[in-house]
Amino acid sequence: MICANETKLEKTLIPSGIGMISCLVLFTMLALTPSTGSAQQKPTIAGDYAGTLGPLHIKLHLKENAAGKVTGTLDSPDRGAIGIQCADFNIDGRSISFSVPAVQGGWRGTLGSDGTLSGTWDQGYSVPLNFARNAPTQPDKALNASLR
Repeated sequence: MICANETKLEKTLIPSGIGMISCLVLFTMLALTPSTGSAQQKPTIAGDYAGTLGPLHIKLHLKENAAGKVTGTLDSPDRGAIGIQCADFNIDGRSISFSVPAVQGGWRGTLGSDGTLSGTWDQGYSVPLNFARNAPTQPDKALNASLR
């Protein structure tokens, strides 16, 4: 009689357990699926960029913390100026602006879908200044092979 009860209990619990497991798996998958709502994901501008201002090479280094606050520096290697602090970042969708207090200048422009920053530099007068995102540097394969 005990065997008959265990079998009846097993017949009742096993399908219920499988149903519960299936529901848990389904809920977990739904929770992990990215939302496809109407909100657009904010593009990231963090990275290193290069541009030219007339004959001068300009490098822009942008960082973004977990809270979305952007900080950055400018380099003008032709003038020996490295790490000039940028301030007052304003990002609204794809529109971006920042100031560079040390040189009393500022930049205003947009983030392109290809990762470029297109805009103007203003330091008493406005001139075009566009930045291309630097590709991450790849280690030299020949050098790595010789180190093995």
